[in-house]
Amino acid sequence: MRVLVVEDDDDTRRLIEQELGEAGYEVIPALDGRHALRLATTARPKVLLVDLSLPLMGGDEFVRRWRASADAKGATVVIVSGREDALEVAKRLGIERVIPKPFRIEDLVATVAQCAGQTVSRETTDRG
Repeated sequence: MRVLVVEDDDDTRRLIEQELGEAGYEVIPALDGRHALRLATTARPKVLLVDLSLPLMGGDEFVRRWRASADAKGATVVIVSGREDALEVAKRLGIERVIPKPFRIEDLVATVAQCAGQTVSRETTDRG
């Protein structure tokens, strides 16, 4: 299953990529909202993990533009952000899932699994 990770912080993006990859997901990394919009259109991910504070096009603008396309149907967006207003922004966008930064990687993997309708094994969540 494809997961689009929209995160401009290299260390955070790499950690998410590594852990989701090890959990069996096909991870598509994007560095900013514009990049994410191009990738989401072609890759058609099932889950999108989106930071709000991004260069070139913010996460909220990316979500609005992407949802306006036909490619958005059937996918789940999860906001992953350290912004204080993340819950408010998510609510305005109609997004129910928000993972505040800093986060536990186990919680993020479990959230992706829930969005994908999968169960999470203890081996995936008990890494340390």
